[in-house]
Amino acid sequence: MVLGKEELRFVRELFSSYYRVAPLRLPKDIGMREFAFQVLGSGAYVRHMSFATESELRAYLVVNAPRQSYYSTAKYLNPAAPDLSEAGWQGSELMFDIDADKLPGCRTLTLGEGVEVVTDECIEVAKEHLERLVRILEEHMGFGEGELMVYFSGNRGFHAVVATEDPEWLRLESLHRLEIVDYVTARGIDLKRLFGSKRGVRAASPDSRDGGWRSLLALYSGGEVSERGVKRASVAVDPQVTQDVSRLVRIPNSINGKTGLAARLIGVSDLETFRLDWSLSPFEGYAIVRPGIDFEGQLFGRSVSITRNVATKVDIDVALYLVLNGLARVTRFELSSVKKMGEYYRSQ
Repeated sequence: MVLGKEELRFVRELFSSYYRVAPLRLPKDIGMREFAFQVLGSGAYVRHMSFATESELRAYLVVNAPRQSYYSTAKYLNPAAPDLSEAGWQGSELMFDIDADKLPGCRTLTLGEGVEVVTDECIEVAKEHLERLVRILEEHMGFGEGELMVYFSGNRGFHAVVATEDPEWLRLESLHRLEIVDYVTARGIDLKRLFGSKRGVRAASPDSRDGGWRSLLALYSGGEVSERGVKRASVAVDPQVTQDVSRLVRIPNSINGKTGLAARLIGVSDLETFRLDWSLSPFEGYAIVRPGIDFEGQLFGRSVSITRNVATKVDIDVALYLVLNGLARVTRFELSSVKKMGEYYRSQ
């Protein structure tokens, strides 16, 4: 999405100010990761970049203020190679993506033409899937809490990355990663094998102390052994994301260029208290905007009232959201501060 000159200056100042102090979470082996960025002005992507240190990366972010910022889940001997076949793949972390707007029952809010806003109700449903995924990763696959990196995408859902150093997991091929997707999504599950009768002896009802899918049905479907029960206990993840060994992942705590919200890390123990609201924005101040739409209602838990072509004073985080989505022009703004945000989300 192309921004006007004043809008470009507005977004660039906010993003640059944030990246001077942002609590970015970067991999310890930063020099083995490919970095990629979406250019703020044109929307084009720049790929196959590498940085030796966090300070080098931070300097790039401050100067260039990219719209989106990513690094690879894969580790390479030469991450800056223009062709990944020459990069020297050493393994990839396991990544899962949960999109709230793709879940059954999620109804988005429409702002203008083609701008769909995920509501807090949708995020709550996505959280339930994320909590089930974390349980599977910890209790069924044996990963420790310290190996799991869970965070809000900054827009429509959540990412979960298994940041393990175990080479057997890192070297999994796409086919094996897809088998993991089959497990968490219950694709191809055979209920008859789990609960069918054998020689006239009926299988016991599922119990939370059982292993595998029997425990999931006991915990999340009230022990209901049916397709409906399986759906209630499964996790909806994007299979393309998990099976891709060269996938790019959003830099945790970077700014999502569609919303202006931070892609906040969430401690596993804090998942229940996570809320989608403006506390996820680090910016404080105000802006005078000239909206291109009429809207009156709740946006991320805050009342917003704007009228097409009527200059209106709004909070700067609201202005940023409108501008990034092409819904308003900026005539004046004042960034009063960039909030000091901890590395992990904490409920307000």
